[in-house]
Amino acid sequence: MRKLLVATCFTLANFALGLYSDNGPVVKLTEKNFKELVLNDKDAMWIVEFYAPWCGHCKNLAPSWELAAKQLKGVVHVGAVDMTTDQSVGQPYDVKGFPTLKFFGNDKKSPKDYNGSRDADGIRNWALEQTAKEVNARANSKKKESSSGSSSSGEKKQASTGKD
Repeated sequence: MRKLLVATCFTLANFALGLYSDNGPVVKLTEKNFKELVLNDKDAMWIVEFYAPWCGHCKNLAPSWELAAKQLKGVVHVGAVDMTTDQSVGQPYDVKGFPTLKFFGNDKKSPKDYNGSRDADGIRNWALEQTAKEVNARANSKKKESSSGSSSSGEKKQASTGKD
């Protein structure tokens, strides 16, 4: 009986606090900070979990999500949205089940769904792969912009090499 009471208290505390702590490696995203942190920062790459604290799959994912966040620190931001308190954040992204994992790259309006393995290695590898694709897309886009902006590539090449 005592074990049941302790387990129930732990479950209720976990539900009340959400799955992630304020000081942990996973950024808690809310209606108040999602737009500023994820959508308005055009340079930042994010992988975001939309979850419910009561969801068994979400609870099982939490340790791997935190480990992936530690491993991706400084490269890809890892966040989580509690859909029981901030449902409007997930609405535009067709979040219907939990956990739903999405990568927000260059096109913040169309995040990519993650449907791979639910362990830190799988999450980390996929996030890094997506980041490389996004960075390469930026580089190719900038190359096109700079080459279409020059009127005479021969003159520019000669000037840049310093040869006459």
